[in-house]
Amino acid sequence: MTLAVGVILILVFLAFAALMFLERLSALLALPLMALVFTLVAVGADLLAPESVRELRVRTRGGAAGGKVIESVEDASRFERWSRFRLLAAECLAARTEQLRRAASELTARFDDPEVSNRALAARVAALRQEAADESQRTAEAMSRAARTATPDNDRAGSPPEFFSKPPLHAGPRAAFEERYRAVPLEMYLQRLARELSSPDEAAARQQARATLDEMRAAAERLPLTRADEIDPHAPAWRAWAAATYVGESLLYLCRAGSLTLYATILATIFGGMFAVYVRNLKVAERLVYWTAEFAGERPAIITLAVFLVTAGIFTSVGGLGTVIMIGTIILPILRSIGLSPVVASGVFLIAISMGGTLQPVARRLWMDVFGIPATQLDGLLWTMVGLYMVCGVGWIAWGTRRGLLSSFHAEERRGGGVDESRIRGVEGRSDGGAEERRGEGAEGGGRMPARLMIAPLVPVALVYFGGVEEISAFLASIAYMYLCVARRPGAVRVLARSMIEGAQTVMPPVLLMVGIGMLFTAVSMPAVQAYLLPLLSLAAPQTRWAYVAVFALGAPLALYRGPLNVWGMGLAISAMLLATTDLPPAAILGAILAAGMLQGVCDPTNTANVWVAGFQAISVNQILRYTIVPVWLAAAIAVAYFGLRFVGG
Repeated sequence: MTLAVGVILILVFLAFAALMFLERLSALLALPLMALVFTLVAVGADLLAPESVRELRVRTRGGAAGGKVIESVEDASRFERWSRFRLLAAECLAARTEQLRRAASELTARFDDPEVSNRALAARVAALRQEAADESQRTAEAMSRAARTATPDNDRAGSPPEFFSKPPLHAGPRAAFEERYRAVPLEMYLQRLARELSSPDEAAARQQARATLDEMRAAAERLPLTRADEIDPHAPAWRAWAAATYVGESLLYLCRAGSLTLYATILATIFGGMFAVYVRNLKVAERLVYWTAEFAGERPAIITLAVFLVTAGIFTSVGGLGTVIMIGTIILPILRSIGLSPVVASGVFLIAISMGGTLQPVARRLWMDVFGIPATQLDGLLWTMVGLYMVCGVGWIAWGTRRGLLSSFHAEERRGGGVDESRIRGVEGRSDGGAEERRGEGAEGGGRMPARLMIAPLVPVALVYFGGVEEISAFLASIAYMYLCVARRPGAVRVLARSMIEGAQTVMPPVLLMVGIGMLFTAVSMPAVQAYLLPLLSLAAPQTRWAYVAVFALGAPLALYRGPLNVWGMGLAISAMLLATTDLPPAAILGAILAAGMLQGVCDPTNTANVWVAGFQAISVNQILRYTIVPVWLAAAIAVAYFGLRFVGG
């Protein structure tokens, strides 16, 4: 049965991959829907499983070596253990209610006896309080034993994993039980009685205690009348209720914990969107590109390299199709004016975008949250990718700016050197409907652009990577820095407020995507889904260094056309499966996905950036793919080989 369910889950994965590949379903819907189907299939199989099963489970080794061990274990099925847990919870709640009723009845009888003194009543209340505390301790120990599994999740045998619990995102049913257990007001009333009976005025004390006791009896009568010995775990009604709660808790866990899994990344995305829109509204990126083109000199290779580096720097902290269009309408005419062919100029622009995007603080936070990689190790991995992008970009520029490839269309030389900006603006004006801004003007139509504002796109990256500041604070500090640069300009507060509102609105698609990613990772991390996928993935996943290099280096083009290694689509689903069921280090898995992402970011014809660039340059997206795939694929293969040698054992 385990293999059959595992095959069904793999078929579900392939079906969603095909729908995304054919662009019948976007990642915004595909990822949460796949998580939902995964959960329902695995939970449904659990309900049909026998009481005792033998299956593979992943155990995390402790110590310096770490890693995962796959073991074959015979144990009660997950649904059977869930039923026992729910049965014990119901019995404990019923016993607690009975204890409250017995205490209320006994104390009432003693209060009705005038020969029983307040001191004797207080002594009996103290004894009942001790009995209640002892019973609470026994209940907690019993619940811990019921929650334990035969296979430990770490080196401590019998460690108690909580059913459907992911603190602090979702407390789980055990926490709900403890809340209901504490809601039975036995200890609260006994404490009140003890305090009231300790008063020196015996008559008044007895009167107050009597009112409290009446309230205690009324509370006991309002509670359900089920007795612990009346619960039949074999009754069809009980089994149906246990099955319904098992399915319900699974879905609640998926939606609640899954939606909040990447909450830090979601907040960083919102503040990053505010920063990006503020950069756009202050016209920082455009000015930076113009200044670079003007002062880079006259040699095409130098101008191209300078524009390439500036573009990468801009995209370290801003992104999206709007930014691509805004910067592309400036950069592409500049590159065309110095003689670069449309394909070469497009490649320079796309490689620069991908290179800068590698360092985006929002993406860094996502990788930290999803893969659990320490910041120092993650930064080394990301800077390695930046270095490979740099080598690829410089090589592309060296090839594209050879004299034989440059066209005869060059910018006219102007006094002082550089590129004739008026001619560039003419091209830009024809490209975007004639919208242009006079050089030296700032945002909102007044004042010169402060030179210190030009470093704004690099401030978040510098704070995160070199200052050790977390992403949200880095974006807030960068927004504050930009505001201080333009604070004396008329309308500065209005531009800031508008940018923050627009920024939060523009990032809703990636926020929804991250909700889906969190749900998918939560679904794949469920013990049920892992148990059914593990037998198949343990055979198919690369376990050695050379298998890792061969699979991911040769398979890197699978990131194209929304394929299974697409870093913002099914690639994350594969990452979640590999993280949960294989011994590959998280850094190796992320490195393979980022290496494949090089092809997706630069070459993929389905990228909105590639489609816009191709249309702007009057070429086809397939032309960009044909010319860029070989050098980018080579860089991706080098990345995979390096990560394999560094992170994967022989």
